[in-house]
Amino acid sequence: MKRILPLLLCLFAWPALAAAPKPLLLTHVGLVDGTGSAVQRDMTIAIEGDRITAVYLSGSRPVPKDADVRDLSGKYVIPGLIDAHVHITDAEPDIAHYQAFLRALLLGGVTGIRDMAGDDRLLQFLASQANSDAFASPDIFYVALMAGPTFFKEDPRAQAASKGEPLGCAPWMQAIDAKTDIPLAVAEARGTGATGIKLYADLPAALVKAITAEAHRQGLRVWTHATIFPAKPSDAVDAGADTISHSPYLVWEAAPSVPDDYGVRAMGDFEHVKPDAPQILALFDAMKKRGTILDATLLVFRNEAEHHPQRVGAGIVPWSYAVTRLAHERGVLIDAGTDDAGFPYGKDGPDLDRMPSVHQEMALLVEHAGFTPLQAIRAATEVGAAALGQSAQRGTVTPGKLADLVVLGADPSRDIRNTTRIEFVVKNGRVYSHVSGR
Repeated sequence: MKRILPLLLCLFAWPALAAAPKPLLLTHVGLVDGTGSAVQRDMTIAIEGDRITAVYLSGSRPVPKDADVRDLSGKYVIPGLIDAHVHITDAEPDIAHYQAFLRALLLGGVTGIRDMAGDDRLLQFLASQANSDAFASPDIFYVALMAGPTFFKEDPRAQAASKGEPLGCAPWMQAIDAKTDIPLAVAEARGTGATGIKLYADLPAALVKAITAEAHRQGLRVWTHATIFPAKPSDAVDAGADTISHSPYLVWEAAPSVPDDYGVRAMGDFEHVKPDAPQILALFDAMKKRGTILDATLLVFRNEAEHHPQRVGAGIVPWSYAVTRLAHERGVLIDAGTDDAGFPYGKDGPDLDRMPSVHQEMALLVEHAGFTPLQAIRAATEVGAAALGQSAQRGTVTPGKLADLVVLGADPSRDIRNTTRIEFVVKNGRVYSHVSGR
C-alpha cells in the first residue's frame, strides 16, 4: 500500500500536471471595449485559457516569458458580436451542413447567437457541440415558444418545428390557455435546455403576466413579440418581459384597439400613428425604468418591404427607423438582431461567402436610427449579452469575462462598416482565422 498510494496520487494528479496553454497577449491594439466608451489606444489584452485576465496600457507590465505575443499595431479589437435574433434550424438541409454554416458565422465575427424559435431537438444538439467548442461556432442560446392554441393551427412554421409531436404539445412549442398548468409548462420548456421562453401570439395580458412570473421563478428569461395580440407592448413590459422584439409592432401601443389576429402584426397604421405618440413615449419611459431591451430587427423589415411589400403596412420602414431612434434617444437599451439565419440569403439559402447579417443591422442603427458607431457596437455586444442573460460572461472586453474578441484592420469608431474588416477572431481564448483553418 505504501508503494501504491503515491502512484495513485500521481495518477489522479495527472490532469493538473498537463501543460497549460500559453498566455496570449494582444498588444498595441486600439480597443473598443463594448461599453460605448471611446477607443483606448495602444492597449494590451491578456488571455489565459478561455478568459481575459487583464487589460492594460502596452508596455506597462512585463511580458511573461512563455506568452504568445501578437503585435497588433494599427489594428483594433472589439468584443465578439452577438446576433440577438436568428432562426437557424431551417437554414441548412441536414446536420452535416451546419458545421460549415456555424464556422462561417464565427469567422464573420459572431461569437454568440440567440435562436428565437425553431426545432429545439436540433438546437439542443448544436448548442451542446458549439458551446463546448467541439467545432468552430458561435455559442448558441435558444428559446422554447409559447402561444395561444389558434397559433399552432394556423402557422406552418410551428408545425414544422414540432414535427412528430402532437400539435401544441411539444415542450418547445406549447399551446397555452387559461386551463394550462403554467408551472408544469415552464418546467417542460426548461427541460429542453432553452434559456428563455418566447411569447409569440394569441395570448391575453393575464397569461403573459402569469407565464413571465413563473419563468422568472424557474430561472428563465422571457422574450416576447412587442405586441402579442391581443396583449399590447405595455402589457409585456408591465409583466416584466426581459426583451420585446420588432420595432414596427410598437405601433399597436397607440392603436385604437389591438386585434386578436397576430397575422396582421406587420400591417399597422404607420401612416397615421406617430412614432412619438404619447402612449409610445410612455412605453419607452417604462422600458428604460425596468431595463427592458428592444430587439429592433430593422433589417428584416427593410428586406420584406423591398421584396414582399404586400406583407407589410405602407410606410413600415421609415416608421421603424423613427421609433427606434426615439427609443434610443429616451434611453431604451437596444440590441442588434437580424431575424434571419444570420446571413443574407442567396438563391440556394444562406450565402456563406458574404458577411453575417448583424453587420448590416449595426449599419442600419447608425445610418437610420441615430446611433454612433460605438453605440451600434455596444448594441451588438454589451446589450446583446444582456439580452441573452449573459452579462457576467460576455459582451465587453473585461478581465474575468470570456475571451471572445474580433480583431479588425480598420477603426470601427470612424466607420461602422469597418466591423467587416476582420483579421481574426478569438472565441473562448482560441484563435480562428481563414488563414489558420481553425
